[in-house]
Amino acid sequence: MYKTVCCMLAGFIAGVCAADTLDGREITLKAGAQASAHAPVALPYEGEAPDTSVAVFDEEADKSYPVTIRDGQFVFILESLEAQKKHTCQVKVLDKAEAPGVVIKEQEDADVLEVYINGEHFTNYNYSNENKKPFLWPVYAEGGVTITRNWPMGEVEINSVGKDSDDHVHHRSIWTSWGDLNGVDCWGEGGGSGFQHSEEVTWGVGDAYGWIHAKNVWQDKDHQPVIDEEREYRFYAGPAGARIFDVAVTFTASQGAVKFGDTKEGGILAFRIRPEIEARGQKGGTIVNAEGAKGERGCWGKPSTWTDYFGEVADVGVRGIAVFDHPTNLRHPTCWHIRGYGLNGANCFGLSYFTEREQKRQGEQPLNGDYLLDAGKSLTFKYRVLIHSGDAEAVQVADRYADYASPPEAQWAE
Repeated sequence: MYKTVCCMLAGFIAGVCAADTLDGREITLKAGAQASAHAPVALPYEGEAPDTSVAVFDEEADKSYPVTIRDGQFVFILESLEAQKKHTCQVKVLDKAEAPGVVIKEQEDADVLEVYINGEHFTNYNYSNENKKPFLWPVYAEGGVTITRNWPMGEVEINSVGKDSDDHVHHRSIWTSWGDLNGVDCWGEGGGSGFQHSEEVTWGVGDAYGWIHAKNVWQDKDHQPVIDEEREYRFYAGPAGARIFDVAVTFTASQGAVKFGDTKEGGILAFRIRPEIEARGQKGGTIVNAEGAKGERGCWGKPSTWTDYFGEVADVGVRGIAVFDHPTNLRHPTCWHIRGYGLNGANCFGLSYFTEREQKRQGEQPLNGDYLLDAGKSLTFKYRVLIHSGDAEAVQVADRYADYASPPEAQWAE
């Protein structure tokens, strides 16, 4: 009991000291070439976090921005900043803790975490080992409509353009998987395919963002381990029309060297779009990338810093999903396994498939995208996902990518 009381008292004192040190500190900002909007900004932070809510106050705009302090970082969501503008904000420690902007709840009697942003249900992380892999589903866009396909997790539905698709049972809303790891298929879900076994899941809430951190072991069809994988989702407290979350996936070759085989069947970050806005037939969806290419023909297998998939949803308007490839990722900009029937996967390994036609035209052999991860080594991929209202131009996807790749510079004022 004595030790417990002392620890509690020490934590309280540390929280009070942190509040006194932090309150009133100034932050200087400098925007990049783009005008920033709802951009996460991070600064280094040492010491304990205050035991109450913290905000960054912008006196000029008369607005305050929520803050999450975690893992040596002070993170806040900057609502807007003009291109190239220099600006100063001030930290405010609030008198009492407020309800976090991002709340994560554990479902009773289920391996499911529910994510709420500003009081609205955004998505669930499903990690039961009764499934072959974890996934995010449902995923809601503005207006309470799902932006990804409901099947096979839910029932096949009838929408404004007819019956939803029920192909490719392994396309589970938003997920991570690969089709050739030392010959093991962790993409498909047939009898010979492997598994992603959930070992540990932790999570936390915050004003600027909440997070889910998972440790998984990818296995072959006989449940023998192939590779270790950790992932973290950061869900930011942005507006309903421009929800963003970051995904970091780290593979570690703990069981020995692993070859990521050259195949189109994979996506380190993958999704299956709502069938109503597929980019095929009469469904009217649109695919675009950072180079201005359009459609499956223009974007499939092409390297690009981002892709966007959007279309008209009955009764609510245009909704879409953009995915951003981080500049530090292997073979950035990645290629995209993006299809008119609704699939999109960030795929930097399937080079032979993506270059075959062009290489043959030039009389050359297709490239080989195999990648060997040596025993004990790790490989990390990072992506940002933007669930948006309006088309790519309306939401200024190119600028939102720039906010990810080159966020506004932030420093503690002297």
